[in-house]
Amino acid sequence: MVSGWDAAPDGRHHGAHGALAAQALGAARDSFLDFSANINPLGPPEGAILAAGRALRGETATYPDPRYPGLRAALAGYLGVPSETVLPTNGGAEALFLAARVAAEGGGRRAVILDPTFSEYAAAARTAGLEPESRIARLPERGFRLDHAVLDDLDDVGLVFLCNPNNPTGDLLSGEDVMRISEKVRAAGAVLVVDEAFADFAPGHSVAAKVDERLYVARSFTKFFAVPGLRLGCLVARDPEIAGAFQPSWPVNVAAAAAGVAAAGDPAFAETTVSEVEGRRRELLDALYGMGGITTYPGAANFLLFRGPEALPERLARLGVLVRGCDPFPGLGPGFVRVAVRGREENGRLVSALAEALGEIGGTS
Repeated sequence: MVSGWDAAPDGRHHGAHGALAAQALGAARDSFLDFSANINPLGPPEGAILAAGRALRGETATYPDPRYPGLRAALAGYLGVPSETVLPTNGGAEALFLAARVAAEGGGRRAVILDPTFSEYAAAARTAGLEPESRIARLPERGFRLDHAVLDDLDDVGLVFLCNPNNPTGDLLSGEDVMRISEKVRAAGAVLVVDEAFADFAPGHSVAAKVDERLYVARSFTKFFAVPGLRLGCLVARDPEIAGAFQPSWPVNVAAAAAGVAAAGDPAFAETTVSEVEGRRRELLDALYGMGGITTYPGAANFLLFRGPEALPERLARLGVLVRGCDPFPGLGPGFVRVAVRGREENGRLVSALAEALGEIGGTS
């Protein structure tokens, strides 16, 4: 495997590391077309970048207001929830870690991870003093639909993580399904943390407005607003100050806060993104369905999962295209690949590279 897809010693793993892949292949980092990171192909809202720039020029000499009233109000308006339920965080990952700390205070030694799913959940559980327990809840032969039966036994469980839409499989639960899971988790005396990092790409399914003492929602604004370097997210909770007690002061810098306020107040950007990504996803899905040698699974977010030859990620890298090899995900393994949905021209280049790579692999098998 080309360097850059391996899991870290603590089990966390993310998209292909362009610098490591370039070093392994003797290529320039900027020579790759990166489909391993799921970022909005439209890029960030122009107003958000302008606002961040103004904040950098005019506010870096002062501390942010630790209560973040403007940011809380903007994010609450965007999510359709009361501002007093919103806790701004340093990206969606911090929201997950904070929710795990709160859940650990309520009893139960174990945290259930519904694999295959995002690798940060296990790290968040361990940091909170909980024992992560992987349960394979999505199988390829079932189209990766969540098997609710894996939640029948919740003895000594204090926390359950649920990603919706799920990363990396792309399957989506309705809000009603999520609330049924929440009732089951609540009945067991545990906390359900719903990670809605990609919910902006599938509007209408969020449960952020239904949080209670045993239901927390983590949101990330880095994917949809294409600002991963700024680190902005929030935790939505009945009483977010409980989680805020575990948070360092001033977790969100002035540039990220300003960008968040501007982005949340730009409904046209959100509408355009949802329409554009949906169209490009359909086109890419149709193209992948038409290719021999791979099995493709439909998804509801800005990425797609497919299965092909084990050598495919490395072959694509040698053709200048980075994809997300899913070897480290429990329940997936070698051969599974996740690709971001990008613009029409870039998606076309991916399809061409896939055809070439599959041809090379077929010719050498």
